[in-house]
Amino acid sequence: MNRLSVKQIDIDYSRSINNRAKLDTGKLCNYNCEFCYYKKQLLERDELEVIKKRIDYLHAYGIDEIDLSGGESSVEPNWFKILEYCQGKFKRISCLSHGGKFSNLVFIQKSYDMGLREILFSLHGFTEEQHDEIVGKKGAFRNLLSAIDNAHRLGIEVRLNTTVYWKNHDSIDTFLIQKLQPSQVNFIALNYWQDNADAPPLDYHAICTSVKAAIDRLQYTTAVNARYFPLCYMQGYERFVKNHYDHIYDMKDWNKAVYNEQLDTSIAYTHEQKVDQCFAEADRIRQALAAEGIVLKDSPTGTTWERG
Repeated sequence: MNRLSVKQIDIDYSRSINNRAKLDTGKLCNYNCEFCYYKKQLLERDELEVIKKRIDYLHAYGIDEIDLSGGESSVEPNWFKILEYCQGKFKRISCLSHGGKFSNLVFIQKSYDMGLREILFSLHGFTEEQHDEIVGKKGAFRNLLSAIDNAHRLGIEVRLNTTVYWKNHDSIDTFLIQKLQPSQVNFIALNYWQDNADAPPLDYHAICTSVKAAIDRLQYTTAVNARYFPLCYMQGYERFVKNHYDHIYDMKDWNKAVYNEQLDTSIAYTHEQKVDQCFAEADRIRQALAAEGIVLKDSPTGTTWERG
C-alpha cells in the first residue's frame, strides 16, 4: 500500500468477485529494477515441492485462475514442471513477466503448449534507453517487444503493468501502449514494500496528473486501472482507481482471501464467507501498517493516514 492510499469500500455481497490468485514461485530474477521489492533476495529460489503445496492450497480453496509471480517466474529452472503441475487444476494460467525468456519463440511456444494463456508484461520505460536503465538490463526493451509480438502470434492474452514514479511519469507513451495492443494496462504507483521501503517520496500530484492524461487517451480503446493511487488526487477518475479493498471486485486482480495460507480448504465456503475473508485480509494489512506506526482512519468521506 502506498502511504497516501484513500478509499472507503463497503462490503457488497451482490457483486461478483474474482477467483484468481497469485502463485508465488520464488524471488529469483535476472533483472534489477530500481523499485523492486526484493532487491536483496533476487538469487533466492523456492523448492519445487513448496511451490506444489501452494498450488494444491489454491486449488483446494477453489481458485480457478492463477498468475505465476516472482521474481521472474520464467527464469525459474522448474518453470515447465510448475506449468505441468498446474495443468488440469486451473482453467486459466497466467504469469507476470519482464519478457526476456518469452522473446524466444521456442520457449514461449512450449509454455503455450503447457497451458500458458496470458502474460502480464512489465513495461516501465517508453524508450529503449529509459526502460533498460529502469530494469537494469541492456536489451530488455527489445526483448520485451519481441516477447509481446510472440504472444500475439500465439494468441496469448497480453496485459501491461507500468510502475509510475519520478523517472517515467512524464514520458508515458500511450501511442506505444496502443501499438502493443494489450487487453488491459495497469498503472501502479510506486510502492514502499520490503526492500523498496527507503525509496524517495513520490510527488503524487505530478504522477497522478500524468496518469489521468494517459487515461484520457486510452480509456476508449483499452481497459485501464490505476492501482494504489490516492483518490484525493484522482477526482473525476475514481472508477479507474483500484486499491486493496477493490481487489476482489476486479476480475483480473488477486483474491486476497488466500493471502492467508491458514484457511481450512476442506470447507466449501459460501460466496459471502469468501467476501468476508477478502476484507479480513485487507484489514490484516491495515493492522500491519499500524504496527509500523502508520494509522489508517475511516470517515464518511474516505480513509486518511497518520503516523501514530
